Amino acid sequence: MIPTVIVDAMGGDSPLEVPVKVATALCKEHRNLKIILTGCESEIKAAVKGSVPSNLHVVNAEDEILMEDPPAASFRKKQRSSIHKAIDLLVSGEGDAFFSAGNTGAIVATAFFKSGLMKNVSRPALAAVYPSVASHKLVVLDLGATIEPKPDNMKDFAVLGAAYSSMLTGMERPKVGILNIGSEENKGSKLVVESAKLIEKASLNYIGFVEGSDIFINPDADVIVTDAFTGNVALKTVEGLNEAINILLKSKIAPPKWKKLSSFFYKGIFGEALMKFQYNLYGAALLLGVNHLIGVGHGRSDETAYKNAVISMKNNIENNFLEKFKEKAGI
Repeated sequence: MIPTVIVDAMGGDSPLEVPVKVATALCKEHRNLKIILTGCESEIKAAVKGSVPSNLHVVNAEDEILMEDPPAASFRKKQRSSIHKAIDLLVSGEGDAFFSAGNTGAIVATAFFKSGLMKNVSRPALAAVYPSVASHKLVVLDLGATIEPKPDNMKDFAVLGAAYSSMLTGMERPKVGILNIGSEENKGSKLVVESAKLIEKASLNYIGFVEGSDIFINPDADVIVTDAFTGNVALKTVEGLNEAINILLKSKIAPPKWKKLSSFFYKGIFGEALMKFQYNLYGAALLLGVNHLIGVGHGRSDETAYKNAVISMKNNIENNFLEKFKEKAGI
């Protein structure tokens, strides 16, 4: 079976030409891959340079959900959008996975109602693998799916995250922690405190609270659970800090007139370290808890991000990720 990845050509801040270019190149490079682009058919075909590969298909979508559109309203009013069309294709079995860098809220809402939740899952969560100094594969969730979760939602996030971590690392009982303002038991919001009680009672290897300062150095946990608001702010703060450090280091390496020499030294000394924290190298964050394989990318996704995301979704299809994940999660 040839894996089929459905890609939203209209989502994100990048122009439509970016996902189209990446999809065309990947289809030419990987004949054992099929890509379906959803979006304005005429614009997509106009953006294709040269011949259209036989394994690249286009499904027309008359509506476009913008990044600033309210998720609930766009779900109801833009039923012919590229996101709706893509998830319809996914649910009907015409595709194996879906990736979008578009409106996260709209993707989650559409997936919630059309794909549905896995058994015993109360809310979905976006999960990503955070880098660290020790190359520790740390799963962090939720990063944008459920803004105001309840304690039982947080407990479900812990179960989903533990299953994901186990698949990545092979560990039977990965350590689960909750992101908090301190490691002491008496600290934190009502949500955090009540969530801790529920997670502690679950059949998980719960280790307590984890402070934000420990995430990237040597975290004691393998999974960190948080609400979507906190998780998303933390993720974007790290991305911004990484870019700021990048700019500052480049400006200090050598004078502008020595640009080539500066670039050589910069890449040799700092490049590998800073690349660990570049969002576009890590593919897609997975929407865990829904019945189909869905990946969500950064709104600023560039060619590198789209390419890595589609390849990661292809690999997940080939590795039968969804069925193995359900088994790990006991769903």
